Amino acid sequence: MVTVHRSVMSFVRMPHAPRLLPAALAPVLFLALACAREMRAQVLEVPQTIEPGGVLMRMDAVSLGIQPDTSAPNQYRALGLGTTLVSAGITDTLDMEVGTQLFIRDSFSTNGNEHTESGIGDVLLQPKWTFWRDPSSGQAAAVIPYVMLPTDSSAVGNNSVQGGLIVPWSMDVSPGFKAAAMVEWDELRNVSNTRYVTRWYGSAYLKWDLGKALGGYLETTLSDSTAGSSSFAGTIGGGATLSVSKNFQWDFEESKVLGPGRSAWAEVLRFRWKIL
Repeated sequence: MVTVHRSVMSFVRMPHAPRLLPAALAPVLFLALACAREMRAQVLEVPQTIEPGGVLMRMDAVSLGIQPDTSAPNQYRALGLGTTLVSAGITDTLDMEVGTQLFIRDSFSTNGNEHTESGIGDVLLQPKWTFWRDPSSGQAAAVIPYVMLPTDSSAVGNNSVQGGLIVPWSMDVSPGFKAAAMVEWDELRNVSNTRYVTRWYGSAYLKWDLGKALGGYLETTLSDSTAGSSSFAGTIGGGATLSVSKNFQWDFEESKVLGPGRSAWAEVLRFRWKIL
């Protein structure tokens, strides 16, 4: 089983700004840019592909993000259920991944009034090509172009095609101890859905095996975009894994969103199931 570290909860769409009060735009924009791809299993993608003919399903059973405003009684919450990503191995160095989010709910509360939108997420298509391996050091690197296709769920989506490019790297530091990093370029719609913005994103993690069934990891991310001066954000967090069998694993992660004047937390309970 290949453990893939990327948060599928990032299919969460940016909320439409015209539906919100002007004073609410700053916290919503901050959380949307900080979590748009971070909330896609662990945030970071790994360069390894699955074996030819293999099929791996990853699902975020429940994903919850909370963005309280520390200076006003405003709060943004994102709930995702059944975020699913299915990978199929084609060759030793190439696989194809298809994903979607079966249910999303965005809620924004301000001055005692709450506005909620719900629907299904967009469809993600992405091939992965492992272009470099070094067996002597346990290193590998890959390139992953991706595209997100709208599902016409306008309540939580933006009805626009989005995409980008991901380059992950990993290294086996010692038996049971792995390090990895990733850089990413995205072309995404802005929060008011009026234009595309460019986002640059980086992440890194350290992962330990704690026996045959248990594991732990620490993870951090940084991102910035052309959306404006308040778009710089980051996360720091960690999680634990429980391998029920060689083909099935549970994973719980908690992360804190970092940024000026804001406090936000995201919790994800997910599983990975190697079907074939």
